[in-house]
Amino acid sequence: MRGGREAGGARRPRTLALIAVFRLAKALVLVAVALGALHLLDRDVAARVHTALDALPFVARHPAVEEATAKVTGASRRHLEIAAWVGLGYAALFATEGVGLWLQRVWAEYLTIVATSSFIPFEVYEITRRFTLVRLGALVVNVAIVGYLVVRRVRAGR
Repeated sequence: MRGGREAGGARRPRTLALIAVFRLAKALVLVAVALGALHLLDRDVAARVHTALDALPFVARHPAVEEATAKVTGASRRHLEIAAWVGLGYAALFATEGVGLWLQRVWAEYLTIVATSSFIPFEVYEITRRFTLVRLGALVVNVAIVGYLVVRRVRAGR
C-alpha cells in the first residue's frame, strides 16, 4: 500500500503525505519560535533565559551558541515583534500548504511549488556566503520537494 486512504477512497501517496507532515511540523516550530519571541518581550524573561543558557556547559564552551543566545536575548523590542509576526506569517503559509497537501488539493501543490521555489535562490546565496551541511540539506530537501511536485503536476496534466 503506497499511502493512507482518504474518506472518498482515493489513495494519498506517501511522499505527498510526508511533505504535508513536514510542512505542518515546520508550522508548529515557527509558532513556537514566534511565541518564544513574544515571550522575550518581557525583559525579566529574557534575562532568565540568558542566565539559564549561560549555566549550560555547551553554551559556555561554544562561541557560536553564546553569540546566538546574546543576539536573541538582547534583541530590541521591535526586532522581537518583527520576528514573531514573520514567524507567524510563515507558519500560516506552511500550515496552509500542509493541510492542502494532506487533503490532496491541486492548489496546495502549486502553492508549495511557488513558495518553495521562491526561497531556493536565497538558500543558494546563503550557501555561497557560508557553507554548512544544514544549509545544504535544506536546499536539497526543498529542491526535491519542488521536483516531486512539478513531476506530479506534469503527469497529472497528461
